[in-house]
Amino acid sequence: MNMQKYEAPATGMINFGQERMDASDFIPPRVKVLQAMSQETVNDEGVVGDFFNTLTRENYGKALRFIPLSTFKNRLLIVRPERRDEINKVLAPVTGKKTTVEGDGLQCRSLDTIVGVGSPGMECAECPLSQWVGKFPPLCSESYNVTAMNELGDLIILSFSKSAAKTGKKLISMMRMRREKPWTSIFEATTHKESNDKGTFAVPEIRVTGERTDDTLLRVAAEWMTELSGRVIDLSSEEYAEEPVGAPEEGEAPF
Repeated sequence: MNMQKYEAPATGMINFGQERMDASDFIPPRVKVLQAMSQETVNDEGVVGDFFNTLTRENYGKALRFIPLSTFKNRLLIVRPERRDEINKVLAPVTGKKTTVEGDGLQCRSLDTIVGVGSPGMECAECPLSQWVGKFPPLCSESYNVTAMNELGDLIILSFSKSAAKTGKKLISMMRMRREKPWTSIFEATTHKESNDKGTFAVPEIRVTGERTDDTLLRVAAEWMTELSGRVIDLSSEEYAEEPVGAPEEGEAPF
């Protein structure tokens, strides 16, 4: 009897053994920098400046060694009551409406940073919420994301937006400008403190350690790259409604 081999659709699927998950089912292991008002800091799970895995609840401390794999960008519009009037005021000249966004939490997202889905839902390049205004970051946060491994070979995702966006751009630039594949070297993230009129906060810094990735981790990196190739990673689930930021919501970018 002839039996055809079943092959699941590749688009949006990640294969973990026999389990197949689409982007909406996969909760990304995002690493963030703890700030004074982070829930983890309030709960005594860490202190300002620690790197914290929001999925596994691991606290990596003040330094995180990692092996970068690939990059992607997202846009998220998170609305809070105190920001809604400002958001609608910015939107009014474009939409012609006095009130465009009424709800709280995640209201609009773009997994490709080209077109937003939700409210207001438009091309990102034309949306006034995607624009910097002087030294103030966009109301709709653009995050620069890097999939990576820690030194155990576990997948992690580093996200940079708002005042930390420049750090994300630097990391992505370091990855792309290397003659070899980025996963052949070990990188390190640390934090330092910055202050402005909004308070004191921790800002991430990235450097290349100069150490080479060993053969075992190189094989793991190859496996992860196969799993991640062409896949969509969605950072917009409610678990991440606080936004993947490394600094206060408003204020001058410290880099």
